[in-house]
Amino acid sequence: MRLINKKTKRFIVNLFSDYILSKINKSEKSIIQVCDCINFVVVSGKSSSKDILDLQKIKEEFFKEYSSELEDANVDHMNIIDLLSYGSDFDVLEDVWISLDKNVFTSKSEPVTNLFTVSEFPYGHSLNCGRSIVYYSNYMFNHMYNLLGVNNLEFYFTKKLNSDEDFDIDIISNSNIPKEKIKSLILDVFDFDLDKFNERINNYNLFEDLLTQNKEKPYLIQDMLEHVILI
Repeated sequence: MRLINKKTKRFIVNLFSDYILSKINKSEKSIIQVCDCINFVVVSGKSSSKDILDLQKIKEEFFKEYSSELEDANVDHMNIIDLLSYGSDFDVLEDVWISLDKNVFTSKSEPVTNLFTVSEFPYGHSLNCGRSIVYYSNYMFNHMYNLLGVNNLEFYFTKKLNSDEDFDIDIISNSNIPKEKIKSLILDVFDFDLDKFNERINNYNLFEDLLTQNKEKPYLIQDMLEHVILI
């Protein structure tokens, strides 16, 4: 995930997207995206929830709770355009390439041009809309980077099955260990049960991904370390 400077609009739009998300029941599927268009802020997205949010009230609460962060980023107002859809039935992200690093939050280059500032995945996404895939992928890699001798890799998360009836995962890595051995290790040790994993991190405040980017995270525990062995 991108290491985000707290004194930027990028930080604010991502924090605001998570703040809006926090007003929706966790059991609902929700994707919130915030776009700062200079003169106004567009809040778009969709949720399976039928409870309509009062974005004006939420904005006022946000400004009170995060006044110092807003001041640091030179944001003193938001003119909200509400494009949220409710009671939506939509497919969630199930197959995706994830960039993994032993330091979960890493510096990444900014766009060459940046007319608008838009919140980015996984911020504003509920756990059941792809966010837990990011967490679970980092959870797995946190067990293995020492063994693999690499600080980062690309991981394709999927629960679709291949011809061998295994999850059809894939990796791109500079490790000296053959890719097929790494994939076999992952499949032998980890069960890919996202529902069970979500229960373990259910009390985690998603805001902490932004507010404390380099502090300990509950999805980085190493409870399976004794099983991560290559022969």
